[in-house]
Amino acid sequence: MRTLTIVCLLLGLLLSWHTAAAQAADPMLAHDVYFTLKHDSDDAKEKLLAGCKKYLADHPGVVWFAAGILVEDHQRDVNDQDFDVALHMVFKDKASHDKYQNADKHHKFIEEFQENWEAVRVFDSFVNVSSHAGTESRRHPEKPKAHHEQEQHQPDQAKKPRLPDPASSFAGMVRGKVVAKYDSGDFALNVAHVMEEWQHSKAENPKSLIGKTVLVNGRKEHGENVAKFIHSLKIAEMVTIDVAHQGKGEALTILELTEEQRERIK
Repeated sequence: MRTLTIVCLLLGLLLSWHTAAAQAADPMLAHDVYFTLKHDSDDAKEKLLAGCKKYLADHPGVVWFAAGILVEDHQRDVNDQDFDVALHMVFKDKASHDKYQNADKHHKFIEEFQENWEAVRVFDSFVNVSSHAGTESRRHPEKPKAHHEQEQHQPDQAKKPRLPDPASSFAGMVRGKVVAKYDSGDFALNVAHVMEEWQHSKAENPKSLIGKTVLVNGRKEHGENVAKFIHSLKIAEMVTIDVAHQGKGEALTILELTEEQRERIK
């Protein structure tokens, strides 16, 4: 009888340990991305879908992958129609997702297709209820911060990018991708093209901006409309802006909004 009692106690302890370990496991992470295209032809959508499958489907830690186009005939008030292609991925945990964000194939996907992105919206969530066995018992993480908020707000001043020296005193139009937004009202732009250089520009080498991430000043003292425009920008959005380096500091300052940008904030 004593032996049976000891065995039962050991089995109980083992079961409790196994349950606690399952509860302590990191939850799965759902990564949903909605692409709005500049040129939304059927061919452009199919190319993006093929790119999703080619570059994103088989990353380590991916539990589930799918991509598809907007269902246009779903027109209820609650249906968001402001996208063309949707990407859905579930990672086994946050660590797998974070490795994916820095993977070479993920960066190649962005480089190949970002020129046709009008806007990109990212929704990340921890999966605490699922039809997959074992996931229901996993704990909720302690007040996690949404991943898209981490990307959009980088309050640490030390992490802000620096202007390349050869681009000092540049003035003109540049186009690039928004890669970070700061609580101070600035944002970081990865420059893809120098579209035009103004006559009063004194930069030694304007092309030195290409491929670099630079700080763009959007504080309210430079105009309420500019501040509204900066606030409306989304991470990974491609934007063309009229900027100048005004001789001090590391930031480019937006000089004037385009007509399309002024319409955007009305």
